[in-house]
Amino acid sequence: MAYVTIAQLSARLGSTLYARLTDRVNGTTADDTVAQQVVEEAEAEADSYLARRYQTPLDLSAHPELANVLQVRVLDLAEYGTWKSSPFVSDPPQRVHSLARAAVNWFADVASGRLALPAASAPAPTTATDDGPRVSASERKFTAGELDGL
Repeated sequence: MAYVTIAQLSARLGSTLYARLTDRVNGTTADDTVAQQVVEEAEAEADSYLARRYQTPLDLSAHPELANVLQVRVLDLAEYGTWKSSPFVSDPPQRVHSLARAAVNWFADVASGRLALPAASAPAPTTATDDGPRVSASERKFTAGELDGL
């Protein structure tokens, strides 16, 4: 389930800036394919944080109260991604940097449990398990005492 649409990104940026930031050829004609990729990347980044505590993507039909808060934060990430990926812009404005940084901090706080999602009931917890490497060692052949004097 998508948190934002390319129409929402276009509305936030305005049609002229949307075209300038998504057109990879000459910066004049909007490219919805590029915008969709940027939106998907922003949603994937959001889910990478949310997945630490919840099953992702979050089900907004079961938790409609989360739609607005997620939309704002994911749009912040998508706007930053649109600016960063444009070949016609050297650096995003400070406002865009600040919004993206605040969004990342918000997602990190949710992931760590410092902030709770404003949901009527908690979304489904993650089912992820730690499949990290496991280390075991065999019994030592020589001990420090046995090697004393060598």
